[in-house]
Amino acid sequence: MNTTNEVPFLPAWLCILGWLIAALAGKSVLGSEAVLLDTNIPPYGLNKTISVGHQVVLADHKVLVAFDSGSGALTRLEDKTTHWVIERRPKLGVSFRLFAPLPDRRWNPVFGQRQKAVEVKKFSDREIRLQWKNPVSYSDGILPMTLTAIVTLTNGVLTFNATLENDSPLTVETIDYPYFGDFNPPSRDTAKMVAQTMRGGNPDDLLSDEIYPHFGNEKGYWGDFWPTKTLESDHSLFCLIQAPDEGLYVEVGAAKSPYRLQYTFEQHPGVVSSITQSVPKEDEIGGTPVHLEFRTCHFIFQKPHSTLKLAPIVLRCYQGDWHAGTDLYRQWRSTLAAQSSQ
Repeated sequence: MNTTNEVPFLPAWLCILGWLIAALAGKSVLGSEAVLLDTNIPPYGLNKTISVGHQVVLADHKVLVAFDSGSGALTRLEDKTTHWVIERRPKLGVSFRLFAPLPDRRWNPVFGQRQKAVEVKKFSDREIRLQWKNPVSYSDGILPMTLTAIVTLTNGVLTFNATLENDSPLTVETIDYPYFGDFNPPSRDTAKMVAQTMRGGNPDDLLSDEIYPHFGNEKGYWGDFWPTKTLESDHSLFCLIQAPDEGLYVEVGAAKSPYRLQYTFEQHPGVVSSITQSVPKEDEIGGTPVHLEFRTCHFIFQKPHSTLKLAPIVLRCYQGDWHAGTDLYRQWRSTLAAQSSQ
């Protein structure tokens, strides 16, 4: 795997020596001052698996979705009609992620893998309520916040509704929800899987980005730790994750997005080569899981001491090519038009 980054003007041995000294001291060299780090958490992100407990399941004749009872992480998603296991390995499940920068330190994420859910309760055969209170942030300890999510399943349609109560003095800039920690193609031999969004709001004109078996890094190396792709929702209220004969339709369930939202993909821990951009075929490399993360990132910039309801995210599996996916969007827009005319 190609993980080499060139550092201009400094000899490689000098860079390595500096990082070794910092590592031995147990301190970060980021910023103007050294900051003690929690040695159990990588400084740039969380590549950590969860302890999997009892699974709380919603299922109908089309779709199965499961959540971990302890963490609230989404641990499984399956299209039962085609047996496509989209979220496969429960230990890679993620509940959510949010960023609440401090006045003197911007790096203050809240990683869902570090949180325990206070509630993961199935209210009916079609509804689960999840709640997280007082999450622990990376740099500032416990934050007085409550995230509540309602997940419903109706005739194969999954809807994620969430509300964030921010009782802290911090602004919450972004929140990632829902979050897939192990997004899989239908099989290892899948010829191609792409992410597609509309160009200029036209469902007959789609932009296409390959995410398997090749994954190009579109964000460069500065400030990004894994190959990353982000697709915007401003001209496309849906994203198709399209395999050759089936796909997953991801929709922002609002007539107009209330804020900036991105469909985000990250390939962990990287690609085989930056030249071929090939995704590793193995489940692990050197004990590190190989997995594709997919999440919807809400740029909410929520003020302190306020409550905000996130835009709903709707998921539907479908069979066929991109035409079948865009048909779902057309049906939804027709429904909206009919409702507005009443």
